[in-house]
Amino acid sequence: MKLKHGLVGAGIMVLGVSLAAPALGYGVASAQQVRALGSGAAVRLDPSDSSPVIANLAAGATLDWIGESGPYHIVSIPGQPGEDDLIGYVLAAEVEIVGGVSAGVPAGMPPPATGSVIPNIHAQYERSKARRSSGLKRSLWGGTLAIVAVATTQIVFAVADEDAYADSASHQAAVDRHSTAGTVRNALMLSGAGLLAWGAADYLLGSRDIETMEAELPTLADPALEVQYGDASARRGSGKRRFTWGAIMAGGSYATVRWLPWLGAPERADYDTEWQYLSAVHRRDRTETANRWFIGVGSVLGVWGVLDWVLGSRKMSEIEAISRVSAVPGLRRIPVAATGPDLFVRRALDRTEIGLAWSR
Repeated sequence: MKLKHGLVGAGIMVLGVSLAAPALGYGVASAQQVRALGSGAAVRLDPSDSSPVIANLAAGATLDWIGESGPYHIVSIPGQPGEDDLIGYVLAAEVEIVGGVSAGVPAGMPPPATGSVIPNIHAQYERSKARRSSGLKRSLWGGTLAIVAVATTQIVFAVADEDAYADSASHQAAVDRHSTAGTVRNALMLSGAGLLAWGAADYLLGSRDIETMEAELPTLADPALEVQYGDASARRGSGKRRFTWGAIMAGGSYATVRWLPWLGAPERADYDTEWQYLSAVHRRDRTETANRWFIGVGSVLGVWGVLDWVLGSRKMSEIEAISRVSAVPGLRRIPVAATGPDLFVRRALDRTEIGLAWSR
């Protein structure tokens, strides 16, 4: 009778344990698997490159996924009949996760990460470079937007004295246009200032992260010569284009103002009425203002382009010189034995000779 009650108790305990695990949200088997991306993926005994290989996976082969250990996935290798399964480690780069969410995840909890959540230092470095570059571009766009808004208001919508208009209604219409343009200008200036501040923040934060990572890993600051040469070539090309556009902007503006008669300095004798003459003077003033803006912006673009052109060309020349030196065959070195001298003692012609013999 005691034996019967003992067997019943053991059965209830086993049943309770088997039902308790799912109730607590933990399964006994994983519904996820790893699949080999290529042939020859090595499954190692420990999560280390020096650990012995216990299995090699064929392309498309799958194993049950258990967990992660650094850059390795922990997998289960089926054992022989009557033997326990083996636990192995395979690089995450050589396999992919397939299947549903692991049954071993507690109920209501998010599934475990199936890859490296934190990017490595090289990915962080590239991300910081992209952030710095986008910040610089955003700052340039913001500043350009604000400058264009101010220049447009001063050039296109400038208001002259009332005498420069045919009547009071024309002058009032010009004042109203200038007022509306001023409102739009203020909105564009605020937008440009916001873009400028946003870009400056990204540029400073990206630069700070880059400096920190280059201090930790100096090799990050020295990309391959092919990459440096490509960057230098792109810089030289953009410098050429910038210089060309700057020259066209400044030279074209100067030539237009100087050679187009309609925009020349007005003469009082050429106009029948006073308001026509004053209107021409006002047009000339706006033309001169626009000319100064165009020449100023074109000069900045031209100087910037020349600087990038020269620096990019010089960097390309340096890299080309390094490649030429690297291509020259080095001097043939004669290997020297790393053995030390031998002490000898010998008799020759009734004399005892002691010395060192160097091997070659």
